[in-house]
Amino acid sequence: MLFNLATIEEDLRGFQQNFSSINDGLAMRREDITDTMVNQIVEAYGFLNDLLRRKIDLFTPAGLHSLLEINHIVLCGKDPKTRRQYYQHLTETRAGFVRKITPIKQWVLKKRASNNPYKLATGFYSRMLSQPQLFLEGNHRTGNILLNYLLLSKQAIPYVISTDTAKPYLDLSGDIKFSDKGNSFDATVRLPGHSKRFRQFLESNASDRYIVLADQAGRKH
Repeated sequence: MLFNLATIEEDLRGFQQNFSSINDGLAMRREDITDTMVNQIVEAYGFLNDLLRRKIDLFTPAGLHSLLEINHIVLCGKDPKTRRQYYQHLTETRAGFVRKITPIKQWVLKKRASNNPYKLATGFYSRMLSQPQLFLEGNHRTGNILLNYLLLSKQAIPYVISTDTAKPYLDLSGDIKFSDKGNSFDATVRLPGHSKRFRQFLESNASDRYIVLADQAGRKH
């Protein structure tokens, strides 16, 4: 299975067009969704499709560079000129990533074989999005892409934000974001509760509209 880029972009554009009214109803307002953001999210899914075709495991030492690259694409795309403009930011992002990724990677490798796909994806998402966050910026956008990678890697159906599901997704993600995995109360009480609700949301709102069989994708291109 690969990601259906056309359907993903269609729903992201719909979400973008309706974002102003969605934002008014959120527990905490978010930054505006720009054309550039949508373009770079779709670009990151295209990059991820290439990795899936090559069967690259993002949670091995060889795959971690590609995992980090997904965040770079989400933030500034692939254009070399833009990359040079963001050089300092990307350098700082890499340094923080090297410090923070090891316990997250070890958890994924330990749980991947036995966990329900949605529990695995949620566990990863909660660990990378809660404080301290894995990346300097773009954790929500990158996190959704990476949790979908984990779902597809276990032949499970992904979730992509859309107009109809945006409010619960963003509010649940906000609950996780403002939890601190280093705080004992958050780690043992609040974060597990938020994670359980998020997992239930993923299972209920995943859609096969966002996937295409690999041979079909090949015929389209």
